[in-house]
Amino acid sequence: MPFGDLLADLKALPALARYSLTLYRRRNGTVASAQRFESCATVVEDPLCREVSRQFFEENMEVFFDEATPSVCRYGGGFFGFLIPFTLSGEDLCLVGDGVREESIDLWQLASLARNGGDAFSLLPYVESLATASYEEVEEVAEQVRRRIELYLLPARTEPPVPPPAHPQDALGDAALSVVSQAMERLDKVSTVTACVAICCETIVTAFQPARMALALPDAEGKSFPVTGVWGLPEELGTLTPETLQLFVAPDKAKRTVLWDGKMRAALPDLRATVCTPFPLKAQGERLGFLAIFDTDVAPNQALLISMLVGAMAGKLATIDKDATRSKENALSERLMSLTDTLLQIDSKDLLYESILKIASELIDATQGSIMLIDKDGVGMQIVFTLGMTLNIARCLQLKVGKGIAGMVAKTGQPLLVNDVEKDSRVAMANRMRFKSKSLICIPLKLKEKVIGVLNLSDKKNLRPFTHSDLQLLTSFANLASLMIERTEVLEESERFEQLSVTDPLTGLYNRRFLKSRLEEELNRSMRQGLNLTVIFIDLDFFKNYNDLCGHLAGDEALKLTADIIKESLREMDIVARYGGEEFCAVLPGTSKAEAMIVAERIRCEIENKRFPGASDIPLRRLTASLGIASFPEDGRTFNDLVHASDVALYEAKARGRNRIVAARTSADRGEAVHELSDQRPAQTQSNLAKTLDFNTYLEASLQSKG
Repeated sequence: MPFGDLLADLKALPALARYSLTLYRRRNGTVASAQRFESCATVVEDPLCREVSRQFFEENMEVFFDEATPSVCRYGGGFFGFLIPFTLSGEDLCLVGDGVREESIDLWQLASLARNGGDAFSLLPYVESLATASYEEVEEVAEQVRRRIELYLLPARTEPPVPPPAHPQDALGDAALSVVSQAMERLDKVSTVTACVAICCETIVTAFQPARMALALPDAEGKSFPVTGVWGLPEELGTLTPETLQLFVAPDKAKRTVLWDGKMRAALPDLRATVCTPFPLKAQGERLGFLAIFDTDVAPNQALLISMLVGAMAGKLATIDKDATRSKENALSERLMSLTDTLLQIDSKDLLYESILKIASELIDATQGSIMLIDKDGVGMQIVFTLGMTLNIARCLQLKVGKGIAGMVAKTGQPLLVNDVEKDSRVAMANRMRFKSKSLICIPLKLKEKVIGVLNLSDKKNLRPFTHSDLQLLTSFANLASLMIERTEVLEESERFEQLSVTDPLTGLYNRRFLKSRLEEELNRSMRQGLNLTVIFIDLDFFKNYNDLCGHLAGDEALKLTADIIKESLREMDIVARYGGEEFCAVLPGTSKAEAMIVAERIRCEIENKRFPGASDIPLRRLTASLGIASFPEDGRTFNDLVHASDVALYEAKARGRNRIVAARTSADRGEAVHELSDQRPAQTQSNLAKTLDFNTYLEASLQSKG
């Protein structure tokens, strides 16, 4: 067809009434640096639009043709145009359509079009008179023109068309129908993809004798569609994306013989063909690929039978995939249950972090990794365990939510799979040998919708990139890991609250309630085993004056220092509690009164010699301690009796001048020396030597009474 006739035929399309059309042809024998396309025919509606379009398209005509797809462009002061590359009768051609503009007018760009001293405002009325269109409308016009051009590219039939049969069943052919029916019955019994594909392809080859045939099925991750030759073609033909797959399964091409056009050729450059008949593989609304017959004119009746067979294959493939997914999920559930049992045996946070990281790395064969937890303020992150790196150094790193790869995952709550840290636009960072394989996975650790941390893994053992399957597996495990971390923290928090319920928050000693429980337990044990038990009550002298003069903060510090002195003076098996205010109580299991007096004296001396905060400001009222002692069984056999006896002894020590030890009074036959340190004790200012002599008098009398 002459090029002028081609343009006239295209211009007859109602959609092109407002457009100028220009056809370009590749020149023969031109050098690479020259323009390779020249105008060979044109139908002009608007000269200005034609000139602007020429300046825009002609410069890059070679590039547009190599792309082998229609292009819609915006240029100049808001003009629209389209270009369609195609080959006809051995000629490489490009059709350019122009003459419309977008709704708004860009005055700044319009000013560049003014010539010979004119201005943009002189062109404004002219541009306003042009027809307007949207980008989508121009795309639709270009698609209509492309489909019209394809009609010129189809080979002409040399024989007259066959009239439709009187009975459709006669056209289908009994033999082909029988073969297809038997194949569909066989498909119901197979359980593998290989067997399913083999039955379908063998049946088509036997019944319809296609020249060549190929099959496209999704890969393991479902993100691409490798195309495989199954009859008369090489095994590997290339890979399609979900977008390029649409070229073969679009409604205007599915189940009919169409020209092998430029877009198809660009999608599969290794496949040479003239015509193609694609049959989409679709089941339950999901695209599974396609089966295509090449270089064969498939009749409508044959297409109907093949479509039925391909549809049955698609349904079976979907069933096989669903069964495989269910089996995989069951296996994963069993594995996660096993891992749950393992993690439930761990009650330490550090051991839990170590186990989680070890299991996660084994699941996807990673050699490096870390666990990061978000601080309570929600701003910073802390590395709590590492694999393949030094933990102490890692813990010193300053990490923040929203910063870096892990910080971004912590902020968004979305997992991240990176195949190359240097090329991935989401990361785009220099590797600096940090990652051996440049591939990594970051998984958020979540409790419901709250992100509590990030699990990072990198460097597969085989140094290959991580896959989407690795991401899915790790995501499932991360949910379990998050629950285990929460469980351990709850247990530790519970233990902490339990500890707070039995301890004094200021000194860290046991409180009065716990003391009663433990003392009663020790009394029962002492009764059963015939052991001694002694209770020491310690009260700080002049503490109210000290608190008033030095302040409550100094008073609190004094109480904590006193608690430390008492704890350091006792054995691990002994029990010490803050009984109330400035009063403390120590329980010494298996200890006689004489032995307890030695311990009490050590406590008294340590407190007397301690320089408490601000004590230098009150020399006449510095802190000392009075102590009262009572023992089981001689001073009492119950909690109340022992506490009462030691309390009476304590206040007797207070009454005798403070900073001294008094043992509980029992019976008169033990002598006066047993019950008091010295009736002739000098005043509080007397030296420590007098106190020590009184203490030795008590010990000597006590030993004589036992002898």
